[in-house]
Amino acid sequence: MIKETMSIEEAVRAYPGITETLNEMGIDFCCGGKKNLGEALKEKNLEVSSALDFLNRRKDETTEEGMTLKDAMALERPELITYIIKNHHRKEEKLLGETDALLAKILMVHYAHHGEELSEIYRLFLSLKAELSAHLAKEEKVVFPLMLEMDDEKVSELEDEHEAAGEILHELERRTGGFVAPSDACRTYELAFAKLKELNDDIHIHIFLENSVLFNKEA
Repeated sequence: MIKETMSIEEAVRAYPGITETLNEMGIDFCCGGKKNLGEALKEKNLEVSSALDFLNRRKDETTEEGMTLKDAMALERPELITYIIKNHHRKEEKLLGETDALLAKILMVHYAHHGEELSEIYRLFLSLKAELSAHLAKEEKVVFPLMLEMDDEKVSELEDEHEAAGEILHELERRTGGFVAPSDACRTYELAFAKLKELNDDIHIHIFLENSVLFNKEA
């Protein structure tokens, strides 16, 4: 059973099916995984008892096809690294390209009515894209190979980079009102925000798997 005394990380490790619900609640389970769950719920102005009841009702759900998050958590270090690269790095690279094109398009089309907010959203996204692209390359070309040789010296650098990416994602979520397009948005506008949310959610899982699982596994 999920309890308010658990850390967010402990709750997700025990019940990986709650990640989607935590995203809906705005609870950061990747960079903020060490935080007490009860305190995190209070910070979001959620009634703790009701939120815990809801989480416990949904704790065994999963919407993933094929290998679930629970399955991935059980992998040994080499297999988990391969899984992260295949299922998160490649997906996020694709999403970054798609989202960039969509945001650039709606910035041009909707500048007259939404120029200020879209300019800031696009600036933040480009910062995230630069941060994440360099991060993925560093993981694949330097840190992951070292980890396979039982050298974890650079893991702390990745954790710092995760924190930086997480801060940008928090600001993007705030600026987009939870990735909800405005009432006068066209289909492309809605799709751009949907892609941003998909990217946000995937990065959260990606960072959780590294911070809370991979970096704690022995080679």
